Amino acid sequence: MANEQRFDPMKEIQNMGDQLTREIEKRIRTLTSSQEALRLDMYEADGNLHIISQPVDGLLKDSIEISLEANILTIAVESEAEATPTSARYLLQERRFGPLTRSVELSIPVKGQEARAKVDGGNRLLITLPVDDSIYGNIKVTPVD
Repeated sequence: MANEQRFDPMKEIQNMGDQLTREIEKRIRTLTSSQEALRLDMYEADGNLHIISQPVDGLLKDSIEISLEANILTIAVESEAEATPTSARYLLQERRFGPLTRSVELSIPVKGQEARAKVDGGNRLLITLPVDDSIYGNIKVTPVD
């Protein structure tokens, strides 16, 4: 009886908490993986911030939502798979369809009210945001009497 393990409720609670934490972290990684997020390129040129998305297969142009709150730009789009014959049996299916979202922090000030967005022929979202130069500038020094 000396080798008999005793039930320790606190240890069991800790084990369940560890398992739950691992499962939640796994689900968060799945939700935020690059396969589910909209991939972007962002660069500044000619006084504008330019953002170009990856091509999105089956992009539903009416689903595009772009918002700018403080310095966080959020883009949400939805895509839909093209119809396939009902008798089709996929041998490989790598393209993803459904909602894609991405939020990015803008490191430079922009004029959100002057933003322009369009979809090009390759189903890429092109966003142009004028840089707000008014936040920069020289400080006028007044002489001290």
